Amino acid sequence: MRLIVAVLMFLVLIPACTKEVPETEKKIIKTTDEDNARKTIQNFADAYNSNDLEKTLSFFDLDYKGVVADSDDLAGVDALRNEIVNSQKKFLEGKWEIIIDEGNISGEFAYFICSDSFLMPDVIEKKLSPIYSEKGIRILKKQKDGSWKIYRYVSTPIFTYDQK
Repeated sequence: MRLIVAVLMFLVLIPACTKEVPETEKKIIKTTDEDNARKTIQNFADAYNSNDLEKTLSFFDLDYKGVVADSDDLAGVDALRNEIVNSQKKFLEGKWEIIIDEGNISGEFAYFICSDSFLMPDVIEKKLSPIYSEKGIRILKKQKDGSWKIYRYVSTPIFTYDQK
């Protein structure tokens, strides 16, 4: 009889000892991850806008790939470095404005649909005005240290004003 009671107690207590993460805790983790991933995108724009090349590149995964319609594809951080250097030489006063329209986190990946505009000083209106706008998807990958880095980027222009 004692053996039966011991086995029953064992069967009841063992499952109770295994920790299952409550749904509210999962939602908190997901919300924190999404906030941190969103901050990665904003911090990238801030670093670019301050012309800090090394800090700008620090927000990208080493295996980064980018595809922009009507441009050459970028593969790797070195190609991205060259693209940023050339862009900043050509548009020294240019600034990126990124608006996140939608986002989602799933495990180690996050995606964000963004509306981006590249702004340049307008001498007539005395303010920054868009010369290029695009709609894109940024896929971020969670790193081993818990941070997020931009892993993939796909976009298409929706407005271009060529300065000649």
